[in-house]
Amino acid sequence: MDKANAKLVTEIRIGDDLFKSNGFSYVKVTKNGVVQTLKIPIKSSGITELIEEFKAKEPRPPVTRELVKADSDLGRAMGLTKNTWVKMPDLSDPDYIKRKEKYESDLGIAIVLKGLDLKLLDENGNEITDRQKKIDALKAAGLSGEQFTQIVSDIRELTSWKEEEKENFFDSSLETT
Repeated sequence: MDKANAKLVTEIRIGDDLFKSNGFSYVKVTKNGVVQTLKIPIKSSGITELIEEFKAKEPRPPVTRELVKADSDLGRAMGLTKNTWVKMPDLSDPDYIKRKEKYESDLGIAIVLKGLDLKLLDENGNEITDRQKKIDALKAAGLSGEQFTQIVSDIRELTSWKEEEKENFFDSSLETT
């Protein structure tokens, strides 16, 4: 990130798409032993709202009451002076794990469907508008778990800085002030 090339914004007008980001996800495909890279157009518009909407539906683990002894490692870490009953989330609960996995899968699918900047077409060339049919079309096209993860990651990175970009940006801001 280079502050010298930053765009100065002095006004924002209703209807401006100033904060909308777009780019490409590069996905590896191997056909008959030959590696090929697909360049998939992606966009970030609406992703933040989608994630916030999903956050409200995120499953919570069941909570159990447990006695934490003051002289245990956990008790000392908590600074307890006497044995205390505490509410502990059970992150190993099988039902919670299933619900959490489904939630994360549904969120990933929603991000991909919202973030793909292309049309999904049926066999006759008609645009697919039904959510489940879009998912089925991606599966029928052979989208793998790794490719799916790559696309989700690329969509999220359109508007969030990578650690090295943050460091470079803030390091350069110290030099120019």
